[in-house]
Amino acid sequence: MTNSSVEDTLVILKPDSFWRNLDGQVADRIKSLGLNVVAERVLKDGENLPEEKWREFYFPAIGSRPPCLEGTSKYMAHGPVQVIQLRGEGAIQKVRKAVGATRPWQAEAGTIRGDYWPGATEANAPYRIKFQQPGDDQFLFNMIHASDSPQSFAREILFFNL
Repeated sequence: MTNSSVEDTLVILKPDSFWRNLDGQVADRIKSLGLNVVAERVLKDGENLPEEKWREFYFPAIGSRPPCLEGTSKYMAHGPVQVIQLRGEGAIQKVRKAVGATRPWQAEAGTIRGDYWPGATEANAPYRIKFQQPGDDQFLFNMIHASDSPQSFAREILFFNL
């Protein structure tokens, strides 16, 4: 008999985790949650997904593309990322709780985003100019992605050769 609360989730350490030399610390925190690491891979240089694939990854069901999509896709394609597949009881909720709120300034202390977010101006200064698109007021560096549901995981895992 299988336990229905065992699930898989996908975590992506985004380029700003690497650019700020926090990738090791962030990966260690994710791996310390008591979940099994099923697979992991660092994508850099020619291994990373192209911008169009990142658009598909982030916004598969949107007919029109918001301005933030262009900048986010460019940002994700032009830096290293680490993809980690985890499995365990309540994996999605455990990881999302550890990661914190999507907007880092709203994330609680003790979460990854809450602890490593130095402030919008400081964190975004060197990268915003490079990746932000005209009219894009939603561009956000939040260093990590985590699947929000079993359905999202099933769709997201297809993008990576893990």
